[in-house]
Amino acid sequence: MMKILVFNGSPRKSNGTTDILLEAFIEGAKSSGADIEKHHIVDLGLNGCRGCFNCWWVTPGKCIQRDDMDKLLPSIVEADVMLLGTPIYGRNITHYLQKLLERTFVFSLPEMVARDGETQHPGRVRKFPSLVLAATCGFPDSSNFDIVKALYPMALQIFLPAAQLLLYEEGKKQLSGFLETIKEAGRKIAAGEELSKEMKDALIVEFSDEMKKEIMEMHNRYSQSQSSK
Repeated sequence: MMKILVFNGSPRKSNGTTDILLEAFIEGAKSSGADIEKHHIVDLGLNGCRGCFNCWWVTPGKCIQRDDMDKLLPSIVEADVMLLGTPIYGRNITHYLQKLLERTFVFSLPEMVARDGETQHPGRVRKFPSLVLAATCGFPDSSNFDIVKALYPMALQIFLPAAQLLLYEEGKKQLSGFLETIKEAGRKIAAGEELSKEMKDALIVEFSDEMKKEIMEMHNRYSQSQSSK
């Protein structure tokens, strides 16, 4: 049975659009019998990395901070897949998710090695789970994910611009095929199947210029209605 560890980096937890993408993937994965462990990071007591390097030379492989990461690190090592969810804030992942990822520094050895044309730290653990990154943003342009794409090229990427469309019935209808693709991706990954290039491409939504204009106009009308209250 494949174990999938899910972290939602949205402060809105189950009330946000990011969680809709995560739940679609989870639904598909469960249909293949996957074991799911899910956390809303905002509910966890996590500190960011202090950059003290104690986990390298003083307490090798162990962070000196005592917080909820103590119970999460074993789960990360045991997982086959780590599904990460985040809204895009300032064109990047949320600081909640950033703190979590920083703390996986304990899995790195201090030595430097050349691998795949670049300098890296070798891993301390036998394996690290494969990554799936589901991200949402409010702007209708997929270019808002460019920084995240560059930071996590190794992850299977699920990107939805103008995710607020999921909050409207008409928007849900328009994006129903996208959500079904996420479910199917979850099913395939949990079953150990490869995803085709066509499916990977379909996991990143691209809106037409006409649709982008409609989204902007809809947002501006909503913003004006809120400002006039």
